[in-house]
Amino acid sequence: MAIIDRNAVFFEGPLTADAQSAAVALNALKLPGRMEPMPMRVSVTQAFAPEEVLSLSFTLEEADAPDAAGGSWSAVPGAAWSFTGAQLGLGARLGPRFLPQGVRNPWLRLGFALTPQSGESVSSGRLFAALLREEDLPYEAELQVK
Repeated sequence: MAIIDRNAVFFEGPLTADAQSAAVALNALKLPGRMEPMPMRVSVTQAFAPEEVLSLSFTLEEADAPDAAGGSWSAVPGAAWSFTGAQLGLGARLGPRFLPQGVRNPWLRLGFALTPQSGESVSSGRLFAALLREEDLPYEAELQVK
């Protein structure tokens, strides 16, 4: 279980068309000077119907102004991911485990591009996307030497 700061949530809810997430500031998530990777989670909380969705792509963008979320935004290099409709089942983890190293400015947002199947409209599917304080993957069995 992870502690999630509500100010670090990009998106939570249904996704039935292209969307932009809320802007998230990085200033409160880590201790200054620590160079540890910052965990990121994008997961499917309600399955998308594969017969409705051809693909879902999302990109990470950063604000061009270093101190504000307003104004223009640029894509973070190497921070674009794409998934087929069959990969969007309940509980699917999408994208990277950690924030990409190409991030240089403190304001981020996600852009979602949903491509429906020909002649279909997307009626179901929910996502959750946030930055986390710590990694939220479950613990694995440990190796014990006797």
